[in-house]
Amino acid sequence: MSALALDTGVDGLSVGGRIKQGVGFGYSDLTDGILKIAQANYIVEVDSSWKPSKNIAITGNFWLRGDWYDSWGGDLVAGGIQNPYSQDATSQYGYHLNRRGGGRDDPYGNMVDHQNRYLDDFEDEMIRELAVKITDDYNRFAFKIGKFVRGWGQSDGLRLMDVLHAQDLRMKGALGDSDEIRIPNWMAALDLNFDELGIARPFEWIGLEKPGLELIFMPETNHDQFVINNPTPGDTTSGGLNGLPFPYLIDPVSGKGIPYFAAHLHDVTPREFSVTDATVAARFKFQALEGEGTLNAYYGWQELPIVKLRDSTLYVGNANNDADKALLKVPLSQQLLETLVHAPGIGYLDAMRTTTGGLLGSLGQLLGNYPINLYGCATGILPPMCSVTSNFDLDYKYRKKLIGATFTRDMVELGFGPKDVAPVFRVEASYEFDKPFNRYRVKTNVGTDAYGTPALISSVDESVTFRDQISIMAGFDYFLWLPFWKNQESSIFTSFQLFNIITEDSKDLMFQSPYAAFGSKVHPVQTYATFLWWKALDDGRLYLEGLAAYDFQNEGFAYRQRVDFNYFGDHVRPRLELIHYEGKTEQGLLGIYDASDVVEFSLTMQF
Repeated sequence: MSALALDTGVDGLSVGGRIKQGVGFGYSDLTDGILKIAQANYIVEVDSSWKPSKNIAITGNFWLRGDWYDSWGGDLVAGGIQNPYSQDATSQYGYHLNRRGGGRDDPYGNMVDHQNRYLDDFEDEMIRELAVKITDDYNRFAFKIGKFVRGWGQSDGLRLMDVLHAQDLRMKGALGDSDEIRIPNWMAALDLNFDELGIARPFEWIGLEKPGLELIFMPETNHDQFVINNPTPGDTTSGGLNGLPFPYLIDPVSGKGIPYFAAHLHDVTPREFSVTDATVAARFKFQALEGEGTLNAYYGWQELPIVKLRDSTLYVGNANNDADKALLKVPLSQQLLETLVHAPGIGYLDAMRTTTGGLLGSLGQLLGNYPINLYGCATGILPPMCSVTSNFDLDYKYRKKLIGATFTRDMVELGFGPKDVAPVFRVEASYEFDKPFNRYRVKTNVGTDAYGTPALISSVDESVTFRDQISIMAGFDYFLWLPFWKNQESSIFTSFQLFNIITEDSKDLMFQSPYAAFGSKVHPVQTYATFLWWKALDDGRLYLEGLAAYDFQNEGFAYRQRVDFNYFGDHVRPRLELIHYEGKTEQGLLGIYDASDVVEFSLTMQF
């Protein structure tokens, strides 16, 4: 929704903006299946532009975002660390996602931080655009430098060629508007018009009309912004409704949970600003075959991390990973923990697999038998219970190397329907070289095979590998006129897109660690479909928009429905929005968001 522009009285200067406040009610398992306040997101935006001359334009766009959720009395409880007293330790302790933490379902009663309440870091989060654009009198070139966003590709819901910018998933999750979740970068872009430069003829000889080139230089590096809800005493971060769930730790051999284990996560990133390690990209644009195409190349950084086990701490005398209550803290190297966990017959996993959970397990725990020889310290009639917290790096220091192409064509020869409307055909394709993956199955240092969650306890040499990946999207846009709707005042825009992601030698690769408990492996061919539609009613005063996505292999489904009420002039914009996810727990993107269902009412004031 664009902001209005105010006349400032200064030649070439305009200022506009908006204030948006929403209140969202969740209705998933996080809210016990009933409507319960889950979000109160707001955005304050100021947008300005100044054109001191016909060749120079200066733009600025500034946002303040946040969430009043806990101040308005919200209280969601998400799954936390594994509860060893539950049946086979397969359920999780509850974890309050706001300052109301405490109670029998939270072993710590944590006071969580508020990192998602105010996104008010001026340079990183508030500046959306601050740039200068210089154009040539003869339209030969346009040069833009500053902080801004460039969008590549035209896919709906899923990104394929839109790779220039990382995504901010903290406020709206995967179904947020692409222009709101792209993270802007300090960068420079040069657009060259080959016709006006007088160098188009060689391209025209091979059938490429109106050629042009876009060059990108991006010395600032960003990665996707998200929050993994972490209920351990040392890390009590909370992302609210769209916080990614604490990983469900399950042993795939026995089906039992893996208790007495928690993680501290540490971001390992490239230098935030570097000229020598900058992202570079290029896009060649042209017209051919009565359509518009591009050829693209990108050399930058991965937006999502690879997980690496670093070192760990054994807490003797505390079963809940609470360092302040432990009798003794013992450092464990990566190699030592790997041995303690995987050693045949005496390691943690084999001990856990041979014991009983539930009520009998609780009794056995008191007698020192659940699990036997836990990390080598559960001995005696009343053993000093133990737990381990491991340090994992979320490593973003892997290059992303990608080439791709797009093509769009109005298929005028295929017009049909009451108005003889032609569909628009779209295709995007990319090839990524040496994409990093965590392995779903590894060989441990004691000679055993481990897969699923236990595979995370392994060396970097075993846990990380690289594969090439091909992605293809084909879709059609169509302005639909219904034959039975005689008074239809305008068309219904529809867009269907089918995605195939093909991964070379995909066996035993992890979809996205640390989510490994339920077999969230990479499929040889991963297929998604999306469907977007919108329709204006009542002379544009009522606007409907829907977006659906389906994950064929993981049977995940998501839908976003918006209703805009434009009955209150140019300045007031109420909206009703529903976002719904269905998916198997932690399997694929939609499964990770399974608990993020929300119905939101928002009001935007434009000026």
